[in-house]
Amino acid sequence: MTSLRYLSFFLLVWLMSGACRSRQQANTTADSTQTATQSTKPAAKSIVLTERLTALGLTQSGHWRGISLGDSMATVATAEKGQPFEQDATHVGYTIEFPNLESADFLYYQQNGRVSAIDVDLYLNTRPSVVAYGKDLTAYFDQRFGQAVTRAGVTLWTGPQQEQIILKEVSKGKDYGLKIKIAPAGAGTLIVSAK
Repeated sequence: MTSLRYLSFFLLVWLMSGACRSRQQANTTADSTQTATQSTKPAAKSIVLTERLTALGLTQSGHWRGISLGDSMATVATAEKGQPFEQDATHVGYTIEFPNLESADFLYYQQNGRVSAIDVDLYLNTRPSVVAYGKDLTAYFDQRFGQAVTRAGVTLWTGPQQEQIILKEVSKGKDYGLKIKIAPAGAGTLIVSAK
């Protein structure tokens, strides 16, 4: 009778062990199915906006501050909050100042009432500021327009309509700065050579 008890006990332990294993396999299969389903969902493309980029007013849309080449100049007037510091028949310019006495000027050029090009001048205080803004802007434009090409100190991106976005350091002595030019296809040679 004792051997029958031992046999029953071992049989019971073996059955329970098998039941636990099949439950673990079911959980593992469910988890891996869920993981596979989650990984096939397309990831939303989100652009990282650092504090510096946010201070510049950059957004996840438009070429600069939500403004794109081809937008009406009325869109520029609506988007820019301040008064222009200069304005004529060919362009309008705005400036922003930062608490650390750095600033940026934006010039929106027009043809037929539409934005035809954008120039940005960043006036910075130190070499580390130039490096930090350069790094942030490069990452921003890489996320927006793909990997840049760098040659002769100029970093160039090509947008979906073949527009060119150019970033160049323009520091001289203790005057630190960066220049950004955004123009349609075909204007690139003028942009690269412009100071």
